[in-house]
Amino acid sequence: MEEPKTIASEELLMEQLTNRDWNEFWLRLMGRCAWLLRKRYTVKWPNDKLKDFSRNAVGEIMEKIFVDKKRHWNLEKYPEFERFIVSALDSHVNNTLNSKSAESDLGENDHLLNSNEETDLSPADVLTAQELRKEVFDELQAAGADDDELMIFECLADGIEKPEDIKAELGINDATFHNAWRRLKRKRDDIQKKLIAYGY
Repeated sequence: MEEPKTIASEELLMEQLTNRDWNEFWLRLMGRCAWLLRKRYTVKWPNDKLKDFSRNAVGEIMEKIFVDKKRHWNLEKYPEFERFIVSALDSHVNNTLNSKSAESDLGENDHLLNSNEETDLSPADVLTAQELRKEVFDELQAAGADDDELMIFECLADGIEKPEDIKAELGINDATFHNAWRRLKRKRDDIQKKLIAYGY
C-alpha cells in the first residue's frame, strides 16, 4: 500500500512566500527556464521570445502553487522549497512545449531533441527519448545534482561526450568540469542503465 504523501501546509507555503527575495529568485527561475529551452529543448527563439516564455512559465507555475493550489509541495520528495519549485517548473515547461496549443506556436521541430539534425526517429520514438531524458534528469535532481552536473548530463544526452567539447559547449574551466564530473560519476551507474536500455 502506498504511503500517504506529506503535503506542505498553507502556513509553510506562506512562509516561503513572505520570507524570500522574490526579485532575485524570480530572475533565477527565469534563467533556469531559458537554460532548459536552449539546452534541453534546443529552441531557436530570439531572446525576447525566450524571456517572454520564461516569464510566463514562472508566473503560471506560481499561480498553480499559490493561487489555484493545483500543484502541491510533497515534503518527502522535495524537503527544500527551491527543489520543489525547480521540478515543478521543469515539468510545466515540458508539458507546455508538448501540448497541442504550443505546437502551433513553435517553429517546426523547435522543441524536439537534436532539432538541428536530421533523424529517422518516429514522433513516438522522439517522445520516448524526451520522456527518458526527463526521467533521468529528474532522478539526478532528486539525487542532489547541481547545475554543473545537470548541464554535463545534457551534453552527454546530446551526444557531446569528449571533455574538451563539453567544456567548450558550457564555457567552464578544467577545475569546474572535473569537480562536477567526479560528482556526476557517483550517480553514473543508474543513469547508464537507463541510457543503455534506450540505446544511447
